[in-house]
Amino acid sequence: MDQHRHATLRLISELDLLRKLQRGDEDYVLVDARDAHVYDRGTIKPKGSVRISPGEPDGEIEKLPRDKLIITV
Repeated sequence: MDQHRHATLRLISELDLLRKLQRGDEDYVLVDARDAHVYDRGTIKPKGSVRISPGEPDGEIEKLPRDKLIITV
């Protein structure tokens, strides 16, 4: 029996994300999926974001809250 909940994927625009950041909305978690070396060199690191790169163990994904919208960048 599959105990995983299936999520619906949808796209949001950069403008919608920017608005959420500016409003200080807390109804989402921002997951930064860039590789560590790209993330470390980058200048965009929103407060409260979580970095999980595609090559990391699935256990990191299990730590994400299930009661919030998850936005992946």
